[in-house]
Parts: sequence; structure tokens; C-alpha cells
Amino acid sequence: MRKYIIIGLALVMGSLTSCSLDPTLADSHEIDMEDDVSMRQFIDGAYNTMARSEYMGRNYIIAGEIRADNVYSNGNSGRFTLMSAMNLQSTDGDVTDIFRYAYATISNPNVVIATDLSTVEGSEANKAHILGEAYAIRAMAHFDLLRLYGQQYIDNGSNLGITYAKEYKAEDLQIPRSSVEDNKIDIYADIEKAIDYMLQGESSEWANNKTNFTLDAVLALKTRVGTYFKEYDIVEDAASQLEGKYEITPANKLVEYWSDSNPGAASIFELAQSTTDNAGINGLAYIYRGDSYGDVQAFNNLIEDAEFDSDDVRASEDMIGYESEDSNKLRNLGKYPSGGDRLGSDNIKLFRYEEVVLNYAEAVLETNPNKALELLNDLAENRNASEYDASDVTLENIIKERRKELMFEGFRFHDLARHGLDIPEVDPNTSNNHGLVPAGDNRFAFPIPRREINTNKSVEQNPGY
Repeated sequence: MRKYIIIGLALVMGSLTSCSLDPTLADSHEIDMEDDVSMRQFIDGAYNTMARSEYMGRNYIIAGEIRADNVYSNGNSGRFTLMSAMNLQSTDGDVTDIFRYAYATISNPNVVIATDLSTVEGSEANKAHILGEAYAIRAMAHFDLLRLYGQQYIDNGSNLGITYAKEYKAEDLQIPRSSVEDNKIDIYADIEKAIDYMLQGESSEWANNKTNFTLDAVLALKTRVGTYFKEYDIVEDAASQLEGKYEITPANKLVEYWSDSNPGAASIFELAQSTTDNAGINGLAYIYRGDSYGDVQAFNNLIEDAEFDSDDVRASEDMIGYESEDSNKLRNLGKYPSGGDRLGSDNIKLFRYEEVVLNYAEAVLETNPNKALELLNDLAENRNASEYDASDVTLENIIKERRKELMFEGFRFHDLARHGLDIPEVDPNTSNNHGLVPAGDNRFAFPIPRREINTNKSVEQNPGY
């Protein structure tokens, strides 16, 4: 039996580097990793950290939207103004918070990975599955960090990625950043280990739980990673294993799907949120809507600019519209819609089958265009949108379809970046306007937080900061 320290929220008040956590001891407590139940509690702590507003509960998703052409910060409460203007500094709170909480998410999984499972009692299937979850969480958090802080899409960088934290607390805290290529190798290695252990734990009681990583969720992650790096054979293999197991949400159920507190048929993995453990006013619902916060506002021409068909349910008034008759602010109304007594209690839908379909279509665009056409039309049919002809199956149209389907979920900036596209200036008259940001600009990468640079002298800052 091994005894570990569980780190609560106090960790973010202490010093955190990419490879170490120094908790405030008064706010930490010990737990015996004696059985699969305590392992479950331990790994659930990682999900709780991931769901915080500083990471996937809000900031990471907003970072993928507000630096592109869907939304901007109106500055109503002063939130996300610098991110919207793409004028970030290494001392900015949002830059530091995402970095800290993403690395904090990795902490508990690293303890689980280092555990000798022979010393832990309980179901072998449960233990294997939790170990698979640990590897999956570690892969995803590092991938998220790489997408924001890595130099893979800037012209004057050294192709530096991020530090890959494989230990709970390393002896040497002066660890340089790895290359993007090495990060990619490590991410894929963790994904494969997650798959191996989840296959061993296929009879686990958590194997089909959509609010934790499952084998299917790891495969969905693999399609996301492969799509980002344009390694389409990997995407095709993983996506084909999910085909037929999930359903695209039909048009007449889409609004209900987003407001339902239970994962729907299209959901592969959701971060569970309730009225007691959610981010409340700091969550996505409050930042996308309302007069108190409501800083993240859609551009007025969004529906036209994204080229929605007139009957497309994704552009219906229940999904994108005005909060009231006298409002002139176009809003995301359909996704993360909770308010009132349920404020902020929307599950964060991390992996939807619709994303996998789009990843799959992009992957087979050149090798099997008929399959790509079939996939795109499956989606269009369930959105009351015009179907595609064979001549319409182009990368440009897949990118457009991704924008319409994944809008407000944090994908838009990364899709523009990975295809070498400029970040356009939509409306120069809006507040906190970033203007046109050409592909390869140093602003495509976040700065490394100043406190990380000060703590880890081996870490190199990104160009331009």
C-alpha cells in the first residue's frame, strides 16, 4: 500500500513549474492508494482540475475562438480583452492560468502511472482502465499545451514545443522545452498506452461511462491529434473504429442535445458538471451571454460570413441570436446554455461524434473522396443544410463545415493555424480588435508565463515576448 499527497486547489497558489507541484501543505491531504476506489477518486481529481474555468471549463475553449473570426471581447467586464486583441504578455493572468491548470491536471495521472498496481487491491479491469485514463489525460493536457504554447506554426521560432511532464515531482526542475516532434511522439505514445490498458480493462465498470475517458474517447482524441498534425492515416484508422457506434444529433434534437444534462447519443466524452461543482458565473454560459459578464460576443456578420444555409439549424435563433428583442448583441445561445438555478452546470462536451466525422472526412479527402462526400452529407442532412456534390468535396469546404459545426467550442483558431491561414480582421470597429494577423506571426503562439521562465531557467521564451 502506498500513500500519496492529493493536491487540492491550493496547488495553484503555490509555485508550479512544468515538471513540479509544490502544494500549500495546509490545504493538502493524504490518501491511501489502497484499492480501485481510491484510484478512482484520485483520477477524478484530474477531471475536476480539467473542468476548472481556468482550463477546459472556459479559458481554453475561449482561447480557440476569440483569436479568430467568430467572436471577440466586448470588454463588458474586462475579461479576455488582451486575448481578443492578440496582445498577450507573459505576465497576463489568462496566459498563466491555462498553463498552470493544464499542468496541474497532469499531476494526479502521473502518480497513478507511477503506482505499482500489484500493491493496489480491487478489480484488475478497473485498475487497468484507470491507468488507461491516466495516460489519456496526460496525452490530452500536453496536446492542449502544445497547441497554445508551441512554436509549430510561427515562422521565426525554433520549433520548440513544451516540457512533457512524466513525473509527479522531478528531482531536476531545470528542464528545457522539448521539440514539437518529440512532443508529438510522447503524445502518441501515451495514447497507445491508454488504448492498451483500456483494452485490458474492457470489463471495467467505467469502460462505457461517457463522463470519463473510455477507449472510444481515446480514439476520438487520436483523430483530433492526427488531424492537427495532418497524419491522416492515423485519423482514418481511429475514426473507422468509431463509425456506426455513435449518431449525429438530428436537426430537431440539436438544441435539446446542448441543454440536456445527460450525455446524448453523439457524445463520446463529456466533462461532468453539476450545480455544485461547476464554475458558476466563471463558466462558459456566463461569458457567452448576459449583461454582468457576457464579454464574448459574436461578430454581427457571423451567420453570413460562415455561409450558413437559411434553414441550417446551427444558425437558428435558438443557437445564434439575440438575448432579447432590444438587444443588438449577437450571441452563442445554444451551446452551454444553462442559467438561473443551473448556472454553469452544462457538461463540457469534449468529444462529439460530429467532430470525428469531420476529422474522418478531412483524412480521406484525397484518398477516398466518395467517403468524404458521404461523411459530409451525413452531417448536412442532420443540420437541414444543403448536401454536397462530388465537386464540392474540397478542403476549403471541409474547413467551412468545421467552422459551422464546431463554432464556439474552441476549434476555429487551431483550424486556421494548422492550415497556414491568416487570422482575418472581421470588423475594425469592434472593441479589442486583433486586426489581420498573417499566418506565421509570432502571436500564433502564446508566451510562456513569466513565472515559469523565472522558475525554470532552462525554458526558452517564444519569439516576440
